[in-house]
Amino acid sequence: MKPEITKLIAASSSSMEATEVAEKTLNGIKSGKFVITCNFDGFMLSIVTAGMSPQASPIMAFVEVLAAGIVRIVALCLLWSWYSTVHKWHNHPKK
Repeated sequence: MKPEITKLIAASSSSMEATEVAEKTLNGIKSGKFVITCNFDGFMLSIVTAGMSPQASPIMAFVEVLAAGIVRIVALCLLWSWYSTVHKWHNHPKK
């Protein structure tokens, strides 16, 4: 059973079934992808952590360069939301 705070934070994003993640992962491996993302959160993480990873497409490399700053701003907003959730939970009287 998940702790209450974990449930509150997890509610801010969509969850996936293990079989769906496994299917996307296996398909990515079969197609030779270096980075395999399962949802939008994973796609954002792949952009901000691209670093020295190989890129098969010049267009995707260009998108990574352009989007890194924007995705960082989105990530900071998401982090602020999580910290706010934790702060509210922490200050809320426990049963």
